[in-house]
Amino acid sequence: MNCARATYANAVVMPQLGHGMPSAAGQEHMGKPICSCVPIPRASGVSVAAITNGANKAPAKSRTSPRVVGLIVDTSDMTRECNCCSKGLDTPCSGGQNATMTTAPNHARIDGHLDLAYLAMQGIDLESNSIDRARYGVNFPALGKGAFKIIFATLFTEVGCDEPWGYANHMDVDAAARAARLQLRLYQGLESRGVIRIVRTQADLIGWNSPGPIRVVILMEGADPIESPQRAQWWFEQGVRMVGLTWAKGSRYAGGNAAPGELTAAGKEMVRSLDALGMIHDLSHLSDQACAQVIALSKGAIVASHSNCRSLVPGNERHLTDETIRAISARDGVCGLNLYGKFLANDRVATMDDVARHVKHVREVGGAKCLAFGSDFDGGFTPSDCPENAQRPEDAPKIEQALAQAGLTPVELEGFRSENWLRVLRTSLPKN
Repeated sequence: MNCARATYANAVVMPQLGHGMPSAAGQEHMGKPICSCVPIPRASGVSVAAITNGANKAPAKSRTSPRVVGLIVDTSDMTRECNCCSKGLDTPCSGGQNATMTTAPNHARIDGHLDLAYLAMQGIDLESNSIDRARYGVNFPALGKGAFKIIFATLFTEVGCDEPWGYANHMDVDAAARAARLQLRLYQGLESRGVIRIVRTQADLIGWNSPGPIRVVILMEGADPIESPQRAQWWFEQGVRMVGLTWAKGSRYAGGNAAPGELTAAGKEMVRSLDALGMIHDLSHLSDQACAQVIALSKGAIVASHSNCRSLVPGNERHLTDETIRAISARDGVCGLNLYGKFLANDRVATMDDVARHVKHVREVGGAKCLAFGSDFDGGFTPSDCPENAQRPEDAPKIEQALAQAGLTPVELEGFRSENWLRVLRTSLPKN
């Protein structure tokens, strides 16, 4: 079984039930490398028995690196610290180049889903002008070249994973919270150095497309780090503005696309707490049952930050049904286009025509107001896993050109490019 992360590590990969198996639906592999996808030498602390018996049975992590503890406590130079993760957390980190935020001579854009902190932990220098383009496509210079001025950056945590972003099981609340705080501090450290500007209020959107640091909306992908519904307020105060209750494997709050189940009692209370704070609800990765319940129970904004159309790639709960697209449209939300090739076409190499098919289907079902970017670039897959000419931020103009050729009007393209995400933010964020 192949894994984008295992390929360059030259290591054997152990399969895990519910992930990577031909019969299992819903993983990016399908999104981000989880313990089943991680080369055995990197899965220290997770036994083969735990891997084959399921992520929720994995033992607690046996190691906590001093470097990880330092990251949680000290917010200075977070990017350089996290970049050491790929070399081993106790390996000295060499200096890197400063990012040059050059903006391409085209329209300013918004991407609704990028795992920047996770990429930093994989060893990507988010500010360097030179990265391994065969393995990765996303960092700040690349986003600048693509004219992306606002991005939704995740706090991605993973159950059953013995890595800095992982925690042993859904009841390991402290470890889950610690993993997310590590990533949160990375973003806060970047902001303290003027590399990014975190979007907290409507005022932070003023002049969003003008020169200056890229603006970041913090999105929590999987809510296990929120210790309780009452603690959601602390995360909001730290800058989180969108929450998806689960990643693929489910959480204490909801079933996931690869772990079917309803909202738990705590999940229903969490929905109410997020509504009270004005958090945006992200439906991506929810099971069908949990997704329907969030739509029914929530009063605030709902979106799918990085999901495509199930009618075009059937057999996978990871994608949106037409009913869900219509529900998102009725609440003035958006569906972020995911550019992972296996989410655009089944059993063949995806092309730009498939990109256009998904965009046009969302337009047909939910209207042009639902169209948006949610690329998930480098979210557990390489640029070559995306369609040709739609593999990295710099390809955005080519994508829009293809959509124009497929019949989207200039107004519809402007909505896809930025205006639809802006509408959601302007109506959801606190004024000040």
